[in-house]
Amino acid sequence: MLAGFFFTISCNDMNDIQSKFADLAEETYLGKVDSIRSFPGYGRAKITWYIGSDPKIEQTVIYWNMRKDSIVKDFVRTQPGVQKDSILVENLPEGTRQYEFRNINKLGQTSLYSKASVTAWGENLVKKLSPRIVKAQEFDYATSKFKLVLSDTFKGDSIIYSIMHFTDKQGVKKSIRIPRDTTMLVLDDFPDGGEIQFGTVFFLPQGIDTIHSAYQTIKAPKVIFETGEKLSIGGGLASKYFDRDGESLYEWNSAGDVKVYSKNGDGTFSQPVVYPVVLSRKSFRDFFFYDEDIFISVGTDNKVNMYRWTDGTLSIVKAGLGTGFNHPAYIPAKGFFYSVEAKGDLKTWLANNDGTWGSPNGTAVYTAFSYNIFALYKFKYLIAVDAQGVLWSAPISAAGYPISLNKIGTGWDRFKILVTVGDLLLAMDANGDFWKFDFDPEKYWIVQ
Repeated sequence: MLAGFFFTISCNDMNDIQSKFADLAEETYLGKVDSIRSFPGYGRAKITWYIGSDPKIEQTVIYWNMRKDSIVKDFVRTQPGVQKDSILVENLPEGTRQYEFRNINKLGQTSLYSKASVTAWGENLVKKLSPRIVKAQEFDYATSKFKLVLSDTFKGDSIIYSIMHFTDKQGVKKSIRIPRDTTMLVLDDFPDGGEIQFGTVFFLPQGIDTIHSAYQTIKAPKVIFETGEKLSIGGGLASKYFDRDGESLYEWNSAGDVKVYSKNGDGTFSQPVVYPVVLSRKSFRDFFFYDEDIFISVGTDNKVNMYRWTDGTLSIVKAGLGTGFNHPAYIPAKGFFYSVEAKGDLKTWLANNDGTWGSPNGTAVYTAFSYNIFALYKFKYLIAVDAQGVLWSAPISAAGYPISLNKIGTGWDRFKILVTVGDLLLAMDANGDFWKFDFDPEKYWIVQ
């Protein structure tokens, strides 16, 4: 009797277990989404996947944002076996997010989840791209031609073409598509002061959209016909001139005197304060303002010295700061200076105000600098006159690199020396007379 009792209990337990497993056997999963791939676009993405041979699959649901957002894609079987499917998801925020995929049907049956990362592009990506730039521009007022030199393209830069929109001299709106291998073009019938909207178009690997850079505005300079205003102060072709913080014009003359002309509010200059024989021209080839109260000299022994200027008196900060400075000319900047090499290299030299060198030094920032008349305007633009009297301008970077070279005037061969003081450009002619220009390096100056 006891044995039979135990046998009955065991049979009942076995029936319960079998019933539970029978219920589990009825829970059927559909085939999973497989081999998911995504292809980014601008504010959207294309997603592809494969559906297996399961005939009961009717739809694929795609979830993102913690399953708060979803989209349903109907599945229409067109062939037996494995079949590819895809969808284009629009209005996506920029970035990469985790997406989940599940097949379903109207009976309520589902597959297990599949996961994949999906990326959409946006403004942050555009900012990281490197569009082409205009390296140099040359506007010819006489012929209304605007020559533009573009930066090179490189293998793997994803650039497919560039585009320009502008209005010509006749008021006709034009658009030009520029192949990636074109580095120079000339626009005819272009107005002075006219503008170009210049952009670059990219197609990135694995993407579905072309990406447009932000448009750059390129301006042809507005022409100004000018003779300049003759100043009452005279000068000498043998003197060295330089600016100090836009407030004073310094002249180091052939006698070694330093004359300081203060700029007045109306753009004229007061009579100079003269500091006699500050540095002998027999012992020094160049002398100029450097930064704050610091001045630099270059000796006939090709050594660089640093001084502190106090009420017209020089005190040495560092004698022999550098040696071997036999360059034909120097261009004072602020916190650095340029040397002009005989072969045409333009190099930067950085010194600290305590008489030590900065780094890097002697960096060549421009080649083929073949100008004898030059100045640095407001420490931001390198301006120069070529042998034909053409005036050129190049904005410079913080490290002293000329960014582009732009033609901004003609007729400047009447002058022998250029020097800037604040907003003013002073040009000395062969008679030693100074002519003042209320200057703007973005305009085109035709000297009459």
